[in-house]
Amino acid sequence: MKNCFLLFALLLNLFIAGCSSPENINSNELKKLEMKKTTDQTIEDDFIFRLVSEKAEYQEGEEVNLYGEILYIGKKDEVIIHHSASVISFSAREEIRGYDIDYAVSEIGASTTLKKLGYPYRSGYDKGSVIKSPFDDNTEDYEKFIEELLEGDGFPLGYYTVKGIADFSAETEGDAEKGAYKMEATIEFKVVD
Repeated sequence: MKNCFLLFALLLNLFIAGCSSPENINSNELKKLEMKKTTDQTIEDDFIFRLVSEKAEYQEGEEVNLYGEILYIGKKDEVIIHHSASVISFSAREEIRGYDIDYAVSEIGASTTLKKLGYPYRSGYDKGSVIKSPFDDNTEDYEKFIEELLEGDGFPLGYYTVKGIADFSAETEGDAEKGAYKMEATIEFKVVD
């Protein structure tokens, strides 16, 4: 009797694990999800940081167009900002599977001149900068997901949130640093079949 109970418990656990596998995304339920925030912006002092997904819904295999941009809206004609290799970095999460998609940014120091409103600094999301999350258990499913992400033209089927961070310091007319900025914005999109 005890062996039957153990066998039943083992089969039940395998059944539950199989049904809740993060790779089993219900495509019909995914299509019903409404994406509410494909654009977000933050304003701080003389700067606007904007994060944009050109669409709320992409088809599996379709290129996903995401970008962040910084606009200078101050009184001067231009301002110099100092930053790492890129002013803008991205982190993404596939919410149904719970997978984090980290983004590497080189710490190389650089400077960019921003002209007054109308000439934004723009940086697009680059899948070539994606790295495996050091915080995930890096399960076999996660490894397959990252491989599919990096090898395909678009993103795998799923519901994604993306956080963009603009991290820089600013100076005006060669003066000492005016201040450090770490501006954040978050958007969402989904990929359906």
